[in-house]
Amino acid sequence: MKRILIVDDEQPIVAGLSLLIKRYFSEDYTVVGSASSGREAIEKARELSPDILLMDVQMPGISGLEAIKTIVSFGGPKAFILITAYERFDIAREALSLGVCDYILKPVSRDRLETALRTASQYLERGRELEKLRLEITEQDHQLAPLIKDAFFYRIKNGIPCGRDMYVIKKALQVQTEWAVIILIFIRSAEDEPLQSLYKRITEHIQYKTEAVIGNLEDDLYAPVLLPLKQPAVEQLQDWLKRLESAFSAECSLGRLSLYPGEILSIEQVHLSWKSAFIQYMNQTSLKEGEALLPWPLSLDRELISTLMGGNLSQVQELYEEILSRILARGSSDTHSLHRLLSVITLIVVQITEKASISEQEIHFLLNYDELVTLWNAGLLSPFIQRARDVFHRIIEKAREKKSLSPTAKRALMYIENHFAEPISLEQVADILGMAPASLSRLFSEELGTGFARTLIEYRLKRAKELLRQGTISVKEVSIACGYQDPNYFTRLFKNWVGMTPTEYMEAQKKKGEGAEVL
Repeated sequence: MKRILIVDDEQPIVAGLSLLIKRYFSEDYTVVGSASSGREAIEKARELSPDILLMDVQMPGISGLEAIKTIVSFGGPKAFILITAYERFDIAREALSLGVCDYILKPVSRDRLETALRTASQYLERGRELEKLRLEITEQDHQLAPLIKDAFFYRIKNGIPCGRDMYVIKKALQVQTEWAVIILIFIRSAEDEPLQSLYKRITEHIQYKTEAVIGNLEDDLYAPVLLPLKQPAVEQLQDWLKRLESAFSAECSLGRLSLYPGEILSIEQVHLSWKSAFIQYMNQTSLKEGEALLPWPLSLDRELISTLMGGNLSQVQELYEEILSRILARGSSDTHSLHRLLSVITLIVVQITEKASISEQEIHFLLNYDELVTLWNAGLLSPFIQRARDVFHRIIEKAREKKSLSPTAKRALMYIENHFAEPISLEQVADILGMAPASLSRLFSEELGTGFARTLIEYRLKRAKELLRQGTISVKEVSIACGYQDPNYFTRLFKNWVGMTPTEYMEAQKKKGEGAEVL
């Protein structure tokens, strides 16, 4: 039953409309009240919440159109039908812009009123459907927002530009500005408050009292924060930092909370701000040179960073080896040293892979620290050092492998690396690259020495060996994860190329012990 409010300064018109509705349309409509002026219409609309308003145009004081403007501002779905003695185009045009769905001329006939009420009902139904759809979309946005936020911080942590995805990211994070800065908040626990508790308090403060967006706690050490800025002015950044330090003054004074801001950049380049924030941490850590807690001096970190930025990989390797030798010579495994080394490795990966156009899949593999952390926590320093050395060599090997290829070959390989778990064909990749399949096949043969199909198989089996060495998922799951839906076919292919079945390979890895590889 739809509720109707009749608004007209002529009482006979009000009475006649009420009679028509009661006599012929009472099954679907009911008159909940009437008004004789624009002001009274506004008051009655607020009080009675009608669905449909039959509104006279010309009334003393506030006109019908002015009353509609005010009632629309109340919100909620409402349909308006104008009642007028004259057919005027200028009034109809303005009425349409206000959302009026129909207008009828006086005197009002039963048939014309029926048509207008049907139009108003359809208008209301469409409005309710649109509102329902809007709510569903809003709910989906809220559900997707945390996932998009995690993906955003993963990208900036690994130095990956957001590119065309930035529009979606800004919408999900409710960021309106064109400038931003990344701030790394390093957190330490205390006897009276665990790390997660302090992180939760910081998160709630930033979420509800500032315009910034905070990411997850990384490595139980720090949380990245995206601070949107209206303009590239350092004063806005300093003001935000002061307000956060004031809110957590006790924690800052005790060294439990430290802030390291990066460079203010355009929102599209904010991944570079994370890198500069990390350098700030490396250069401004409160630990002093020569303290017994430091297994290697901070000057070594600074020299490595400077050399890395200059692109001298041989010297970077020498400095990295010196850090590892100092850790091994110290013979202890404190958490701070582990975090410092992982941060150094992260910076190396971000800097080198950015220049070498390495895929997200490969970056994720290179930054898999689970084995390093396990060895460290077990106190196995020698295996830890060897694994850390292997990680560095993998980074350099991958960078050199990419460096010698043409841009087109790099793009083709990157597509394979990002989509190897999906069905891939030569024609599909060629189409994406905008070239003929024969040309792409020739490019693979000339630059890689193997055809497209062989390159795809080798990459898939390489990833399969990595998964099998972990020993955490079944052969069937490895098969599907590497793009082979038929485990039997995968097993035959793996045996032909590797010389043993996936199960045999996995068992051989277990027998060889931690860190060793077969074949």
